[in-house]
Amino acid sequence: MATPREQLADALRQARIDAGYPSHRALAKVLNVSRPVISRAENPSDPVPSPGLIARWAKATSAEVTMLNDYAERARSPRSWFARWAEDFESRATLIRWFEPLLVPGLLQVESYARSVLAFKPDSPSAEANLQTRLARQSVLDRAELRVLILASVLDRQVGNAAVMCEQTAHLLDVGVRPSVTLQIVPDIPEVAGALCGAFAIATQRTADIAVYSESIVKGAVYTDADLIERAVRVIDSFRTEALPWTQTRDLLTEAGERWKQKM
Repeated sequence: MATPREQLADALRQARIDAGYPSHRALAKVLNVSRPVISRAENPSDPVPSPGLIARWAKATSAEVTMLNDYAERARSPRSWFARWAEDFESRATLIRWFEPLLVPGLLQVESYARSVLAFKPDSPSAEANLQTRLARQSVLDRAELRVLILASVLDRQVGNAAVMCEQTAHLLDVGVRPSVTLQIVPDIPEVAGALCGAFAIATQRTADIAVYSESIVKGAVYTDADLIERAVRVIDSFRTEALPWTQTRDLLTEAGERWKQKM
């Protein structure tokens, strides 16, 4: 799936061609700008064009300005780094390996748990939209393999209320038996103390590891550098050596669910 910036670049280029401007120079003359301005606007690797240029582009080509502005707004969004992960690498991955030290991964969150997590977004204009996006991403489980490692303390970290935690642990028990999902608990032992630095995931397409997603409270990042991907693979493999098999993971999930039930 194309990123918002790629969608904007394609829409601008198509609008120019459909309007009868076969070259960048031809449209540049109409908009009274230099040819490189048009070239950069249609290049997804360059910054998003200004709102003024988009408006003039739409007027000159009869393109739908609302659509262009929507692509531009999403491409400028602070979440665009995550859109690159979710809309590109995650959407075409055949295998996703995910490590979470603090929370249940978004791909395995029930709605009540996800809503509670997203409630703490002081700079977010639309927590509800973010919630629906997160839930929609879970469709990846229908076509890709997911291998998840979660620190044991995640099961005791209250998100929402006790009822939310009961629902979430029950969901993990259900999803853990799916053929496409491998879910394992990593005990909170001194050897994995460094794991508290943050969550990360690795996207693999067929036999190639294509990207790493790394998360923090301020801003995450997506990396495609081969050396960083290789490092992430080594780290997650080291965590896996400490992970419990499904039978023990299942027992810990069941026990956690019972503890939360007693608090309701």
